[in-house]
Amino acid sequence: MSVGNRRSRSLIYGLNLLTLFTVDQPVRGIAELADLMSVSRPTAHRYAATCLELGYLEPAPMRRYRLARRSAEPGIAMLDSLAITQPARPLLRALREQTGRTVSQAVLDGANALYLQRLCGFERGQYQLEKGLGGGSRRPARRTAAGKALLEALREGQEPSRRSAGREQVTVDEGGLRRGACGLAVTVRAKGHRPCALEIVLPIGAMSATELSDQLHEPLLKAASALASSLTQARQRELCLAG
Repeated sequence: MSVGNRRSRSLIYGLNLLTLFTVDQPVRGIAELADLMSVSRPTAHRYAATCLELGYLEPAPMRRYRLARRSAEPGIAMLDSLAITQPARPLLRALREQTGRTVSQAVLDGANALYLQRLCGFERGQYQLEKGLGGGSRRPARRTAAGKALLEALREGQEPSRRSAGREQVTVDEGGLRRGACGLAVTVRAKGHRPCALEIVLPIGAMSATELSDQLHEPLLKAASALASSLTQARQRELCLAG
């Protein structure tokens, strides 16, 4: 079995394990978990130990487990992000096709940039930059173009006089996300929605500064503008239905 398949299987089992804790059965032991998941006890213990280490489970009396408060965070984050990921997906696909570079959508998660979705580019050198990354990846916000753009937007929200309404600037970062990579990002802000950033990543040296500006800035800004418009329209439809 490949490493990718093993990881996928581990993720599925880990998620299945968490769903076995219910209001009626908030506490379970390894034997119960193994039987319910149809796996051996050592396997069930391994998955439970991983969930415990990640903070999604906590110990209960008599060597059993129960859900920790953090177990609700993935679902909350998913619900919170669903409204902005769906309309962004076709725009990201189009942006990747147009540029050939890795494109992604990210939000702030504390001091980190959380990548909601990430599409690997097909131009030379792109695949090598993506090892270990993907949707759900986190990186320190100050070390990514997307994170820097979102942090700047957060500061501007506190100091509204710093930016003219409706104008966004492309943020550039060199080497923060991955050594040998540079990134460009722009923040997308729409009333009633969580701010997010669209980002393009490519190898350092793949383009000159002039080429970056000529080939990537405008497509990135257009995608961000289209997403902001889509989110605004969706919000207006929601308000009309609510009214």
